[in-house]
Amino acid sequence: MPFFPTTGANEFASPHIFIIGAGASRAACPTGDANGRQLPIMADLIELVGLKPLLAQHGIESEEHDFEAVFDGAVRSANTELVGELERRVHHYFSQLVLPETATAYDYLLLSLRPKDLIATFNWDPLLAQAFRRHEGKIALPQLAFLHGNVAYGYCAEHRRCGWIDDRCTSCRKPFELAPLLYLIRDKNYTENPFILSQWALLEHNMRSAYFLTIFGYSAPETDAAARSVMMEAWGHNENRTIAEIDLIDIKPQEELHANWKDFITRTHYGTADSIKKSYVARHPRRSCDALAAATVMQQPWEDNWLPETMSFDDLRAWVNPLWEEERRLAGTGQQFSGRLCSKRSRDEMK
Repeated sequence: MPFFPTTGANEFASPHIFIIGAGASRAACPTGDANGRQLPIMADLIELVGLKPLLAQHGIESEEHDFEAVFDGAVRSANTELVGELERRVHHYFSQLVLPETATAYDYLLLSLRPKDLIATFNWDPLLAQAFRRHEGKIALPQLAFLHGNVAYGYCAEHRRCGWIDDRCTSCRKPFELAPLLYLIRDKNYTENPFILSQWALLEHNMRSAYFLTIFGYSAPETDAAARSVMMEAWGHNENRTIAEIDLIDIKPQEELHANWKDFITRTHYGTADSIKKSYVARHPRRSCDALAAATVMQQPWEDNWLPETMSFDDLRAWVNPLWEEERRLAGTGQQFSGRLCSKRSRDEMK
């Protein structure tokens, strides 16, 4: 596909954007991947990837730093041997991760969104990509943006094409190249690589018109100041911002989540959940923006339509299929989806 894909028949509808971090992958595999490998975050990546002996060889006490600080120091000290080995080992570890053959948080997420929507991930691991590929071609799925590169996704700079890393460029038939995964802490240059630039452009474009924004397992740490600045700039130009909703999915306390994202929140237009299954998108799968507009703009809230609890991603897809069929049937007709109105009791419970 091209660097900047269009969104097809739904391109004029306001999108629901998910921005996801390492916490989302941990939620997808809370006890480890299919082979028991743990999903690292920056704070424990050195330990889980087994980098302590390597760092000790180079005289680095890993207990004093997180991974990004170590990598930053190696680059700035021109320790090319260490930099190369860190890149190799990180890529190897994340490339080995495998999604379990059961319904995960990523299956719930992907099947709950439509092609007009976007999932923008900071994660290097291939789990979201693997979940996407097992549903690809069987149901319409949201767009993906890999903001920090990904071990499962590559690109051809010459022909500005991108795709799964095991595919080839459709123009030159050469294997795709992997985008850079690691960046300096104080100089995360998202414009240097053409593919990474295109992924950020896709996120910015969608954030300017989004009606719903969900942050899933991402804290926007100080080391991602550049990322936060870009997102805030785009969100600030969103004409829907004063009526848009923000969902924060994380296991952290509500007060901490609100304090971290208050610059993005308008008044009380936000909610929190400790899992994807308790979030608004699971309450109104594939209809989150429509249900929000019905409840707030039209003052006619819909009945909840919660995704079912199941371990089978095939059963989950079968449950979602009627919603997709309705999307296809009504495409281009201008007709509204058949959201059912809440009873008075349900409306009272929502207050």
